[in-house]
Amino acid sequence: MSEIEDILKDFLPLEEITEISFKKVCGFYFAYRTTDIIIKDEISSIQITPAAIIYEEKGEFYLAPIDGEDKIEEIVKSFAEKCLSKKE
Repeated sequence: MSEIEDILKDFLPLEEITEISFKKVCGFYFAYRTTDIIIKDEISSIQITPAAIIYEEKGEFYLAPIDGEDKIEEIVKSFAEKCLSKKE
């Protein structure tokens, strides 16, 4: 980190929260990565980006990453916890 970033971190406490959420539409699950930037306990910005499309075919799930998404394991784990556990 640069010296300026260190000074800014001391002056403006910054917290970044990233979460994966899913929305089912027409049999497809769309995975979104939501990143909240919080400065001094107030939301500064929120970024929502599509991460993957998940679909089921003949009892098996397939994942198609979007736009070079490289954290596939994180998406699969979150999908299993949030979506598959509800089916049982």
